[in-house]
Amino acid sequence: MEIQVGKSYRVKNDIFHFKAGEVWLLADKGYQAYYGEYNFVFVNTEKERKYIVLRDNSDEDMEIGCHLDRYFEEI
Repeated sequence: MEIQVGKSYRVKNDIFHFKAGEVWLLADKGYQAYYGEYNFVFVNTEKERKYIVLRDNSDEDMEIGCHLDRYFEEI
């Protein structure tokens, strides 16, 4: 599943500091080649921001990144 900027997602399963049932808008995402990091910026209705950083050199991070549909569903 590829999540898209500007769409809202419900958290299906707790991940990092996101709790199941919360709704977040993906405000920005990107890749920093120098650091090998995938960055995601989420915003909720109260304008709070939360970030996810997934690193290329971490098997655990890449497993999460390849299976975001386990954690987020588009609403």
